[in-house]
Amino acid sequence: MPVPDYSVLKGTITAGSVQQPDPNKPPHYHLAVTAGSKTYDVAVNIESQDQSEVLYQVSHDFQPPDPKGLLHLEVGMNPLESRPNGLALDFIREHLVQRQEMQLLQFDARHPLNSFHNDIDNLVHAAIGDPTAQIYAFGSQYPDGRGIHDIHMNQGNPRHNHGRDNGVWQDGAVFLYFPARDQWFAIFVAFQTQRWDTDDQGNPAPGRLEARAAPEVPT
Repeated sequence: MPVPDYSVLKGTITAGSVQQPDPNKPPHYHLAVTAGSKTYDVAVNIESQDQSEVLYQVSHDFQPPDPKGLLHLEVGMNPLESRPNGLALDFIREHLVQRQEMQLLQFDARHPLNSFHNDIDNLVHAAIGDPTAQIYAFGSQYPDGRGIHDIHMNQGNPRHNHGRDNGVWQDGAVFLYFPARDQWFAIFVAFQTQRWDTDDQGNPAPGRLEARAAPEVPT
């Protein structure tokens, strides 16, 4: 079963901070995004349940597959069809990011802030300081429609561990666009437990995309 209500939220960032409202769940970096008269919550994974599995890349020189399509979107929540030749994302099939390009987020309870948090903070502060900056957050809508989460790769999960979320053309990510300098940034998140060789349902399929799969990241 793919992630529900796959969408992209377009708006303006007004605030951002690390929050952990539920002590039984890992913290997320929460962004307040204004779109028209509404404010939405965007929850970006910055730590996995066991505090060791997050892989990430922050691209400072990014070009979306369809920038014109994104720029022409209405502000607010935009449902997406999980198919090629649209705005839906697929890390593997679009070559958006390779596993070997991603860094392992090392967790240290004594020093909870790290380069990933700092990178996000810098981008958030730059976006808040530029009223023309736009965010495009891809993921799964909250059931109440007030925000978006699952902002990470949503395929290749082991069947016993979030396998129900597997699907193709439904990956989550954050894009930021600064019109004054015509520059795009991207934030990609995945997990070490996910495979980068998937079948047409997004399930692990050894050998299927072996030529494009990255080597295992050491633990």
